[in-house]
Amino acid sequence: MTTITPSSENEKQEAIPQSTETHPDKESISPGEQKAISATSTLVEPDVLKDFPEGGFGWLVVLASFVIYFWTFGLNSTFGVFQAHFLRVGAFNHATEADLSWVGSLAAGVVFLPGPFINTLIRHLGLYTLVIVGTLSCSLGFILASFATQLWQLYLTQGLLFGLGGGMVFLSTISMTSQYFNKRRGFANGIVVSGSGLGGLVLAPLTNLLISKMGVQWCQRILGFCMLACLVAIFPFLRPRVKTVKTVSIVDWSLFKVKGFGWLWAFSLVMPFGYMIPVFLTPTYSSFILGQSSATGAQLISIFAGVNAAARIGMGFVSDHVGRVNTLFVCCFMAGMASLAIWSVATSITILTVFMVVFGAFGGGFISMVPVVTAQVVGVERLTAALGILYFGQMIGNLFGAPIATAIMKVQHGQYLGAILFAGLAPLVASFFVLVIRFQMNKKVFAFV
Repeated sequence: MTTITPSSENEKQEAIPQSTETHPDKESISPGEQKAISATSTLVEPDVLKDFPEGGFGWLVVLASFVIYFWTFGLNSTFGVFQAHFLRVGAFNHATEADLSWVGSLAAGVVFLPGPFINTLIRHLGLYTLVIVGTLSCSLGFILASFATQLWQLYLTQGLLFGLGGGMVFLSTISMTSQYFNKRRGFANGIVVSGSGLGGLVLAPLTNLLISKMGVQWCQRILGFCMLACLVAIFPFLRPRVKTVKTVSIVDWSLFKVKGFGWLWAFSLVMPFGYMIPVFLTPTYSSFILGQSSATGAQLISIFAGVNAAARIGMGFVSDHVGRVNTLFVCCFMAGMASLAIWSVATSITILTVFMVVFGAFGGGFISMVPVVTAQVVGVERLTAALGILYFGQMIGNLFGAPIATAIMKVQHGQYLGAILFAGLAPLVASFFVLVIRFQMNKKVFAFV
């Protein structure tokens, strides 16, 4: 097998999506025809990278990307533990749950803010410069948060600074795994995104322990320095195989001409409105509705994160055998049904635990499937730009999902039912956008897609 080195592959320019079904003789296609195909292409992944190692150094790339997910998304998934602590001690002049929820939502939202511009940033600053700046930013966000005495300072540090830095690191490296794997792409990407689930599994109880033993300020400092050390350690393993795609505009709007991408963007816009709500609200639901301790709330986040991490790997493996778009639809549909059918009737800690297991299993599949389905729609070489646009759409839901849910709770005088229904309907609606893409790709009911 001939290995494509980073240096030789850097000579490649923009990949043009084309249908191998209607144009089997790729060498005979003229540049004019290629432009026409890019605007009306069927959903067939272009064969631009001629071979994929399916392992080797690629596993170190998987490890590096796993660590990035562990600290960027995994750490933010523990904010429910911080929020429960701040509410319990009346921190920041007795800030309300709605006020505090904006910290976690800011971090979860602005992580996607650099998305549409990530190609331009990489091209002008360089990949490694962007990763260094992002690493320093997200680490300092947590360290500086330990000195916050007012809520707006927590918004700027543990919210904005941490989220933006994580976004720079995450978005600039998101497409690397797909450059090393094809047949195993779902499985490899599942391992990568399981990092956020495992991060929540490890960091939620650790956060609760550090807060109880050393106080919230030292907890934030310790986590910030640990994040800095881990992200610096994986720096040598961040090695892309393809050059960033060159586009005329800052944002590659031509991606919306690729058939199915518009529906994929609509899905990315709607789905996150319901995904983060259970993560942020379950600890307080456990404490205030079911009368459980703060440790129980942290344990629920750990259960969710552990199942979520395993599901991301498992769903990735399954998707390589039953179809990636098929898997994405099932995951989104079932995640929505879990909120509507289980969380809405959670009158005991047992039922709430069952909900966290089911939601973690299918919610994890949603996270792991987005990059591989996107690669299937637009191709590997345009994946960074495409994911940047899609994740920018996700920013809106991540940013406003939890605050909307808490606003609904306020209108309902602290009751959770309205927020739960909102959390369940968003994934259900998003799943039907995936269904449109699936039948655009293949109208057969039981097709591998």
